[in-house]
Amino acid sequence: MTIKRSIAFICCCCLLVPVIFGQDRDQSADTIRLSAKQLQMIESLASDSVDSELDVPNVFTPNGDQVNDYFEVTTDGVTVYDFTVFTRTGTRIYHSLSPRIFWDGRSIGGKELPEGIYYYVIEEEGGSEPFNSAGFMHLYR
Repeated sequence: MTIKRSIAFICCCCLLVPVIFGQDRDQSADTIRLSAKQLQMIESLASDSVDSELDVPNVFTPNGDQVNDYFEVTTDGVTVYDFTVFTRTGTRIYHSLSPRIFWDGRSIGGKELPEGIYYYVIEEEGGSEPFNSAGFMHLYR
């Protein structure tokens, strides 16, 4: 019995020593209070994370040499984009709805497409000022 009491006393002392000497953690330091304006600003940044600019390449070479094998646009990974690729005659050959803008030069059915010029459309889903971009890309094999 005395061993259990001794261990309990030592544990209590270890827990109370910081409080006794004024070293207890200030829990209010872990709490951040934001104003309504700051919260609104954070919400708008989250919904409009694109900042109206994407670095869209205009050439890629899906030939397996590990250099520019994919048409890929760097995004924040959160914002969802509607990405569509068309032939020069207007036939839709690829479509994705994802936070990642990525294409490997294949059709929706997985068929490798021939070299040529293709048209892309990128549209941001949601956001107070949705981002839209369109242009031509060159696929070289």
